[in-house]
Amino acid sequence: MAYDIRRLTFFVNICERRSLTAAASLSSVTQPVLSYHIAELEKAVGEPLLYRRPDGVEPTEAGLVLLGHAKAILSAVNTAEIAMRERRDQPGGVVSVGLLASIAPLVAPRMLHECKTRFPQIQLRISEGTSLQMRAGVDDNLFDLAVNLRERGDKASRSLLFEDLYLFARRGLIDIRRETVTLAEALQHKLLLPPKGHVVRALLEDAARKAGLAIRIEAEIEGLATLKSLVAESIGPAILGYGAIKVEYESGAFVAAKIIRPNVQREFILDEAVKKSYPKAVEEIKLIVIRAIQGLTK
Repeated sequence: MAYDIRRLTFFVNICERRSLTAAASLSSVTQPVLSYHIAELEKAVGEPLLYRRPDGVEPTEAGLVLLGHAKAILSAVNTAEIAMRERRDQPGGVVSVGLLASIAPLVAPRMLHECKTRFPQIQLRISEGTSLQMRAGVDDNLFDLAVNLRERGDKASRSLLFEDLYLFARRGLIDIRRETVTLAEALQHKLLLPPKGHVVRALLEDAARKAGLAIRIEAEIEGLATLKSLVAESIGPAILGYGAIKVEYESGAFVAAKIIRPNVQREFILDEAVKKSYPKAVEEIKLIVIRAIQGLTK
């Protein structure tokens, strides 16, 4: 093919250097090879492309026309090579992330936005569920990453954030005028709480036992959405992490106070599957998850 990339590159080098010798050196070929390719171009064009003079060469009128097109072609090829190299180097693939139901609505939009903006070749697959589902999902390699709550004995997982527990209720149901309440004050109320085995329930029971306090239960509710709907219906107050009530608290639907003396906190952790189909993509999404979770702080 007369107008191949290599031949056009030789021609541009000659025109820019104004010398066959210099262009041959730049192109890493001998001068006869360079002359052959220029002759082939001239044969295809049907007229001379270069004026050959004792002090060097310069393009003819036809050569100037070809030079402009050749530079545009080579620039386009270079742009294409860069784009394809970036695409090859850009992490891609499907990354599955498990999120606790209490925080998924808060962090999923941020994760998806950052992923779409920075890594368009990565497809996020987000699932929400309970702590048990997060743990099982990682163990069974259903999730590449899962945000969970640390339980007793968990040591290997990466710590992400310590989040305070809050007493909260529908506005007007109980008197919450301060930003904080003591654990003793919080436990004076009959509470809507998750059932035994739930991390928040275990944290409260442990703190109450150490303080010599009793927990009074209005009802045990399995499921965040149901628990919050019952609070919204003024069935009773409840205790959860701040992230679980952030939207309702900031909108004014719920009043809330941080539990102190002692502070009761739940710890978010990041679990990772042993096998990852797209390890480079998982590493990038891991950083996005960490930033999203750490943005939950009040």
